Formats: sequence, C-alpha cells, structure tokens
Amino acid sequence: MEACGRGHTSEKYKKVRGVALISVLVMGIMIALVIGGLYYILTRTTLTGERVRVYTSTREAAVGGVNYAVLQIKSGLFDTMDQLECPTGWNTVGNCCTTNLNYRLSGTTQNFTNQITICLRGYISPPGDVVSGVAYSRPQTGGRGYIYSIISEVDGPQGSKSRVEAVWMR
Repeated sequence: MEACGRGHTSEKYKKVRGVALISVLVMGIMIALVIGGLYYILTRTTLTGERVRVYTSTREAAVGGVNYAVLQIKSGLFDTMDQLECPTGWNTVGNCCTTNLNYRLSGTTQNFTNQITICLRGYISPPGDVVSGVAYSRPQTGGRGYIYSIISEVDGPQGSKSRVEAVWMR
C-alpha cells in the first residue's frame, strides 16, 4: 500500500495548477478576440449593425412610416398631445409632432428620409362609453377616443416621392 503512494504528493502538482489557470485565461482572451473580430466583420460586410430600415420601394417606406407612427401612438407616447406637448425626439409644428426617420432601398447604400407627422384632430367617445351631458364629453384617460392624422412623406432616389395619409383612433 505504501509503495503505491510514494512519489505522488500534492506538492508536485501545485506548479501545474498555476500554469493551467494562466493558459485558460489566455485561451479565453484569444477566443473573445476571435468572436469580436467575426462580429465586426459580419456587421460591416452585411451592414446589419445599422439601425436603418431597408425597403424595396418608396411606397413601402411610406407605409412603414405610418406603421411606426401607429406603434408609437399605441404605446401611449402621444397621450399628452391634447396639451400640445410632443414626446422627446419629436418636433412641435403647430398642433402636430414631426420626426425624420432614415431608410434605405434594397440594392442601394444611400440613406433617404421619411418625414412622419402626427396631428391630434379630435376626440370622440369610444363605443360603449357613457356620454355625459348633451354637448360635452370628457376625454378618457390614456388617450382613448383621440383621433390622430398620420402623414408619412418619403423622399427617394432621382427625386421620387411617396406620401401616405392615415387616420387612427385610439
């Protein structure tokens, strides 16, 4: 029994454990650099790292602008518009809020602009709500019953333009 255990002490392997720790750390750093390099190459060659939407036509880009505006309205971003306040990132023009989004057409590298305008046009009691008074109905909380007009104007290549108008009731 004693003969099998001779020469095998824990002191022999202390130096080996230190080398293993350093080699694992070095390998981890090398793998992180390789993954970072691959990510950089992929985002630069396929342009997936940019936040610019790609459409096939200016008409599709204009419809995408209206869909973006509807999502913003549904999220409650424009609930304070009855006090003529636009959310941050939106410009106030009269009683409307405007912003510009960049987009690109497939097959091109040039960015174009999509100007989105949202205006609060009125209020109507939502279906199923009780109307209080003859000529007066108080607006609901959370923007229910607000009527918005949405205009999406797109500039495209070679002077082309597209415009989509929509009305949205929340």
